[in-house]
Amino acid sequence: MAPKAKAKASGAQGAAKPASAPPATPDPADTTEEEVEEEEENPSGQKQQREGGDVSKVTDFVEHKELDSAKASRALASIAADDTVDREAERERERELAAVHVEQSDIDLIVTEMELDKETAERKLREHKGDVVQTLNTLVCA
Repeated sequence: MAPKAKAKASGAQGAAKPASAPPATPDPADTTEEEVEEEEENPSGQKQQREGGDVSKVTDFVEHKELDSAKASRALASIAADDTVDREAERERERELAAVHVEQSDIDLIVTEMELDKETAERKLREHKGDVVQTLNTLVCA
């Protein structure tokens, strides 16, 4: 601060500035980096106004969007109906597989040859309608 006071005192010999005069532009050496960046980013405040406008556009979109409860309830009912149809189809498939006759020796063969647990071997054998050769071919190629 002291160097500024000396410069004013020695630079203006007897000519005092009136209080109503506009302030002089700051010396570039006296401005900080932050002030320079602020001046570059905000030449006349246009960038701040534009950013505010962008935010209001986003929030306005959300505020004007309405939820149609009837449409939502129809969508949920449709999903529930599809789910029950899928469960029913799965139960029917399990009934078909349970009706297939498989021999214990075939299950044991698949367990020892393919190193599977009994449940998986039985399931695969039932899926291939009890055909051991087709089951083994499918398991080898898979």
